[in-house]
Amino acid sequence: MDISLTHVNFKVQWRTIFIIVGLFIALTACESSVNSNEDTEEEISEESQIPYLKVVNQNTDSYPITGVRLVNYEFNNLEIDVGDSQKFTLDDGMPGGYSDINIIVNYRRAGRSFSLNIEKNFNDGDTTTVRMKGCISAEGCAGVYLE
Repeated sequence: MDISLTHVNFKVQWRTIFIIVGLFIALTACESSVNSNEDTEEEISEESQIPYLKVVNQNTDSYPITGVRLVNYEFNNLEIDVGDSQKFTLDDGMPGGYSDINIIVNYRRAGRSFSLNIEKNFNDGDTTTVRMKGCISAEGCAGVYLE
């Protein structure tokens, strides 16, 4: 009978130890997941401080936009058709600041490449939009231009 009682006490002691260790692990694991959520929120708020560029193709002659360039960025092999747009994340920074940034838009007409340029200002967290509009001047309009 003495051995059986000792055996039961031994089991109770081990169960108690396992419960305490389990609670410790559970409580410390919850604390670290809260910290990782805070880190994620910081990363999200930092990402929202990045400027963006949106290029919209609104020309009337079906010329696709094939490339976009600006300081520190070059986006090639694009195919932005009329009525479409594309948004670019400018997360590599701009060495000279965000004011008066020259944006070059390449487009294709009759198998040849052409380009237009415009200066725009950027702000952290905002999307700056460039629209390609117009038609060829032979059709009686002012030509293809950026706005």
